[in-house]
Amino acid sequence: MRKLFSRKLFAIAALGAMAASLLTVGPVQRPAQASSHREAPLITADPLADNTDVYSFRSTEAGREGFVTLIANFIPFQEPSGGPHFYKFDDTVLYEIKVDNTGDGVEDITYQFQFRTRFVNGDTILGMAAPNEAQAGTGGIEPLITSLTDPDYNEPQTYTVRLVRGATNGRVSGTVLASGQPLITPPNNIGERTTPNYERDLGSQAIYNVGTAGARVFAGQREEGFYIDVGAIFDTLNLRGGGVAATGGVDGLSGFNVNTIAFEAPIQALTRNNSVPSSPTDPNAVIGVWATASRQTTRVIRPSIVNGRPSISLNAGPYRQVSRLANPLVNELVIPLRLKDTFNSSTPANDAQFAQFILDPQLARLISAVFGINVPGSAGPITPATAFTAPPANRTDLVAIFATGIPAGAVPGAPNFTNFLSDGQPHEMMRLNVAIPPTPAGSRSRLGLLGNDLAGFPNGRRVSDDVVDIDLRAVAGGTPFTPAFNVFPNNALSDGVSANDVPYLERFPYLGVPHSGNTTSGKPHEHHVIGTTAAP
Repeated sequence: MRKLFSRKLFAIAALGAMAASLLTVGPVQRPAQASSHREAPLITADPLADNTDVYSFRSTEAGREGFVTLIANFIPFQEPSGGPHFYKFDDTVLYEIKVDNTGDGVEDITYQFQFRTRFVNGDTILGMAAPNEAQAGTGGIEPLITSLTDPDYNEPQTYTVRLVRGATNGRVSGTVLASGQPLITPPNNIGERTTPNYERDLGSQAIYNVGTAGARVFAGQREEGFYIDVGAIFDTLNLRGGGVAATGGVDGLSGFNVNTIAFEAPIQALTRNNSVPSSPTDPNAVIGVWATASRQTTRVIRPSIVNGRPSISLNAGPYRQVSRLANPLVNELVIPLRLKDTFNSSTPANDAQFAQFILDPQLARLISAVFGINVPGSAGPITPATAFTAPPANRTDLVAIFATGIPAGAVPGAPNFTNFLSDGQPHEMMRLNVAIPPTPAGSRSRLGLLGNDLAGFPNGRRVSDDVVDIDLRAVAGGTPFTPAFNVFPNNALSDGVSANDVPYLERFPYLGVPHSGNTTSGKPHEHHVIGTTAAP
């Protein structure tokens, strides 16, 4: 552990009483439907509403230091060549990014996004790209989509952005920040003939100013920036390199794309008192972030084209949440199967019903069985008895990381660090202290707080943070929050993938250029890239 954590971390004893109170669990309400991040059973049937990742961090682009970037990704595992209609946001889904700045688990600020698809030429046999035959002539087909308003862009989507203050309660309401033209999503990166110079002419041109305070928005395809050895994790933690090597893993998401909604807001637009806090310990400095997708309760499907727009005859009734996501991997690796759909239809305000699974995570016992990290009171490790132990139940350290935020003074060497935001109850949100300055590119650690980088996960989440390794070590107790267990192998667990397969951008919206569906002059996209060149 780096110098910051060389001193002993005091036990977070003050959270013990709080954690005990979290176990007052009321009756579980079963939703009609729910989904999120493919970790819940119902999401497999609804990928267009599947929220795959959430990010929140202080902007690092030059001149944007006073802003916060909020990102929500949807529609996972996009094969770049998956045409002819490729991947679009769903016109019938209400996508939202929510912010709580009071600690009660109820949104105080919501950015709502709704999309509208238009067909330019309904007579073409093709889909998202349709060359104008009259323009083709005899000299071959010109590059097809070279701007967002190119007539060859046959399935453009426009969208509306709303700002809602207070609880939304399934309502589409609030102030319209921008709508329709010119808010256009770029087409997918179809291929080098159809979408040449993709980022210059299309991706970067889809960033729009909204409102009067300098906010910006982007919605469209990006490269899948979450790197993880998916196969190894869900093959009962069959991690390569014995689970303690930072290299040699297989990035199961490499070569895929995703749909991104990104909103960049001035800091003062997100804080409780509408100011820019000067100190990390300012009670107004921490915000909680999560994203949702919702559908209306009644839906009758009768596909047709009306005025050049795909039409569904009836969508009626209030919106009901079918996807929820904040911190990565919580639902996959903490919430039991019988409650995964419930979790994703619930809100942070109702998270007391899930607190027991954070206090006594089953994943710790699985790690014990696989790696021989013995959890006291369990049946014991399969591997030799000399293996190190993991913390027992009553995991107040995990409560702090995921459900309440980390109190001031909990990080040795950084007495002013905190991202605590709670009313005394657990609320699973991604907490970001907006008064902590961003770390320059050359000094960032993929391990965030565990790598002495206070601007990284679990203080928000940047696109490059290695949340898989951080979460594995946190559950095994390999962090300074449980000093007795912050030893090898607990603090060295890794899926062996420590870098993304393509570079991130150092500008909004930060996620990389989407993979091309076809290339003949360069290197084609690759799935399951092995190894990494990232620094530890």
